[in-house]
Amino acid sequence: MSSTGRGYERHADDYYVTPHWLIHEFLDEFKKDGLWDFDSCVDILDPSAGGCEKYPMSYPTVLNNRGFNVESWDLREDSRAERKGINFLQLNTGLELNQYDMIITNPPFKLSQQFVYQALNMVRSGGLVIFLQRLNWLGSAKRKTMWQTLPLASVYVHSKRPGFDPEKPNKTDSIEYAHFVFCKGYPANAELLVI
Repeated sequence: MSSTGRGYERHADDYYVTPHWLIHEFLDEFKKDGLWDFDSCVDILDPSAGGCEKYPMSYPTVLNNRGFNVESWDLREDSRAERKGINFLQLNTGLELNQYDMIITNPPFKLSQQFVYQALNMVRSGGLVIFLQRLNWLGSAKRKTMWQTLPLASVYVHSKRPGFDPEKPNKTDSIEYAHFVFCKGYPANAELLVI
């Protein structure tokens, strides 16, 4: 999900390795805030889990190391996900899939809007959808309606810019990132004003 424009080409499949430290930083703050009963999340899904021959999946690895059991899916066949070749956006959602306590991922940026709608259809009432996104996801006229209607509960802005290339650990991205937390059933537009 690296930003473009700094001589960096976007990966064709939009796969970037999310740094584990960034996930730990978010989870520590998220748990400390005590706004959500994070420990009660049993059924957790990462629908674009990533991972490859060289690198482990990011969210499943971090969450599993913290004692959670995360179901992992990915469209890519070379992913380390438990279930490969799953196109998250083409799944028919219904009560049988409406079971997750949390869906957490770093979705492909170009599909992030569709991902959030699909994920909200797949969590139970009160369930959480947590996405790592560029902070500028909040902007653009194209997403104005989304922000006026979706149940955005909180935004955790990272003060330290991450890098998404493990081969270059000291190279950070050109923009800021945040973890966006949606809660199914939360009042839409409760704290976010879009003008």
